[in-house]
Amino acid sequence: MTCPHCNYQLSSISIETIDGKSQNIDECLNCGGHLLSPYTANFISTETAKNIDSVLPKSNTVPSTNPVCPKCGQAMASIKDDAVPETVTVFTCPNSHGDFFPKNQLINFKKAQQAKIYFHKLWGIPLKSAFSVLIPLVIIFTAVVAIPTIVKQLGTSKESRVTAGDILTAPAITPISNTQVLISFSTKVPAKTEIRFTEGLDKTFMVSQTSQTNHLLNVDGLTSGTLYKYVISINIGGKITTTPEYTFATP
Repeated sequence: MTCPHCNYQLSSISIETIDGKSQNIDECLNCGGHLLSPYTANFISTETAKNIDSVLPKSNTVPSTNPVCPKCGQAMASIKDDAVPETVTVFTCPNSHGDFFPKNQLINFKKAQQAKIYFHKLWGIPLKSAFSVLIPLVIIFTAVVAIPTIVKQLGTSKESRVTAGDILTAPAITPISNTQVLISFSTKVPAKTEIRFTEGLDKTFMVSQTSQTNHLLNVDGLTSGTLYKYVISINIGGKITTTPEYTFATP
């Protein structure tokens, strides 16, 4: 497979994601760019990104045209999204074959991502949604089982699953560190929400004190390598519904 930018032969390397799993990415030794599977950039550490971007390219010439996906031949478009600063360049395949980061753009993205999370945490400002810090991916809420360390719904009756599905998208877990995660989900109508842990932690967190559709909870002080279970209480106009149990494990 060739580089989307300079058509040089790509080299496959193995990296470790923040949940301790192995993931292959493709790098170009000619221009220093990297091709990652969709959403992968969200789940690598800043240190790993720094190591990845340390490759010394043979050429310093940056092509003037947009890169082309080596898998489908379609032009890759620059991502214009709140999660990607204007100073960072990331290209994505229209057919979801992956994201291409030119030289040094991967580490720049990770630094910007961590800085935004730290800023909101420092000032106590809630993130509008997980999408404001994650490389956008349509399936992040509709097929979260494909994402490392993302929640898996435990067995429930068909009736309870349908009831929960009527008002709630499946929550996603974004690991920030071995002891910190972001839990994000959406309700189809504005609602007040809270999360009650049933295993691993004896706490209940108010997520949204006012009715809204995007909900985000930052949970810190967790234990590395631990299984956690929780339920979500959804208050719509005074009527409270509790979801089935969800689970995730810290790296």
